[in-house]
Amino acid sequence: MCFSANMSLGLGLVGLAASGVTYRDKSEPLWVRVARSYAILHFSMMEFIQFFAYPVADQCGYGTNLFLSELSTYHISLQALAIMPALATYSSDKGALKKAFMIGMTLSGSFLVFSFLPTSWQLFDINPNFIGDMIACLFMGEYHIGYQIPSAFGLLVTWGSLFALAVSGFLWKDNWKIASYHFGMAIMTLFMPQWLFGVSTGEAAAMYCFYSIPITASFMPYFKRFFSAQSQQQQAGELAYKSSE
Repeated sequence: MCFSANMSLGLGLVGLAASGVTYRDKSEPLWVRVARSYAILHFSMMEFIQFFAYPVADQCGYGTNLFLSELSTYHISLQALAIMPALATYSSDKGALKKAFMIGMTLSGSFLVFSFLPTSWQLFDINPNFIGDMIACLFMGEYHIGYQIPSAFGLLVTWGSLFALAVSGFLWKDNWKIASYHFGMAIMTLFMPQWLFGVSTGEAAAMYCFYSIPITASFMPYFKRFFSAQSQQQQAGELAYKSSE
């Protein structure tokens, strides 16, 4: 599949609309609406960054490319804060949203600090191939825009962001439906392009952002009846009710 600037623009606009619809779901508490709509909005913003990046792709280290690369650095740093609270809103644990916000804030705050530290500071001298000791750049990959993100402790940022996107939903009680969906979609979009098409990790990460709009559309009100987990007590109550009919 060949990606383009217009496709990124279109998905960004769709994401803005989806975020607005999600926020207007008056059947949910304010902070649940904010968490879900912000997750969609966050990835919509990345689509707009990618839209503007296509004309200046490969112009690494200066001008508009550098500016957009720096915006991408901050955007990736904030992914944990964007996605973790939204995933937690489907848990039967009423405290999950607050806990996820605190963990997401800690991770994203750390990643932002790392982006201002010397990029030569890497764990065990391991330099991941798209976040680490490198020049900031948005480059044209085989099929899609790709990232080069300069940051200290790139290994922590890479795996910490993956934890937030793909695994953190499993932390919360009765949350396996939404957690499983996001885990599966993260594997499909982050790893499958590398395994099947040989794209770089930086390009695969940008592909995830492209597909993140349909992925985060799971936070829209139309799907909450499916993804909202029921506690074991609720399930037992429903079974008892059905058996008594």
